[in-house]
Amino acid sequence: MQTVLTSEFKRGMVLLLDGAPQMLEEFHVSGTAQTRHKLHARLRHLITGRIADHTFSEGERVPVADVQHRRVQFSYHDGKDFVFSDVESFEEMSLTAEQIGDRRGFIKENVEYRAVLLDGRLLNIVLPPNVTLEVMATDPPVRGGSDTTWKPARLDTGLEIMVPLFIAPGEKIHVDTATRKYAGRESEGKK
Repeated sequence: MQTVLTSEFKRGMVLLLDGAPQMLEEFHVSGTAQTRHKLHARLRHLITGRIADHTFSEGERVPVADVQHRRVQFSYHDGKDFVFSDVESFEEMSLTAEQIGDRRGFIKENVEYRAVLLDGRLLNIVLPPNVTLEVMATDPPVRGGSDTTWKPARLDTGLEIMVPLFIAPGEKIHVDTATRKYAGRESEGKK
């Protein structure tokens, strides 16, 4: 089994901890010159979808899962499951709502995602850096706060974010999937 040092960690890497595949969502190092450095990581358990924090010591070797990647598109909901179709073989694979978790607001039909498979079984999908979503409704601007240039908006996937005042229902906007924030308006020429 292949292992890596904590100094070789990269976002999106799938580690095997306690025999379970866990995706490295984010990490940072802490420590001083007098103390041993520790790596604090946020991991997504790929079977249950739960997110947990884990601390690794400096120089620790961690087993890495041998995963495959494929391009998939979201096809439809089957009860609480999200069904994806491989863009090359058209094979259908599904993830539970728990595995998708808080990312469900970025899942749209006919949008391509990168799938992570282990032993031929779909474990996770990787969101693109930003997704184009349609504004379904906007609320009046929030008054009285320090920032009155933003208003709440509901998007076509059910996601709610803050958008600038000039955004109207029916417009398509880009949303950053990492920060869950408005990232710009879709340009008029791309229709």
